[in-house]
Amino acid sequence: MSSRAGSALIAVLIVMAVLGFLWVGDWVLRLTDEMTRDRLIQEADPFEGWQPIEYVIPDGVSERVVSLKLANVNGQWMVKDRQVVWRAKVVSHSSKS
Repeated sequence: MSSRAGSALIAVLIVMAVLGFLWVGDWVLRLTDEMTRDRLIQEADPFEGWQPIEYVIPDGVSERVVSLKLANVNGQWMVKDRQVVWRAKVVSHSSKS
């Protein structure tokens, strides 16, 4: 294998690893979102009408703030006005002299 082919192979493997890491991270966040939403639906009052709900999904360096309205319509939970705001967490580092 030539030096160029080896470099190209390494570059492809690095790109695949980064994409795989991002895909798994996104999958975990989506799964966490679904589990949190399902738990909130189970805790909601089915006779109250449209209920505003807000929850936060942290991922270490940022957080997703999800707000929505939830109601039980004809025996089924309906969601409307779902908004997701993705916020970076601000970290400050102080150096001691």
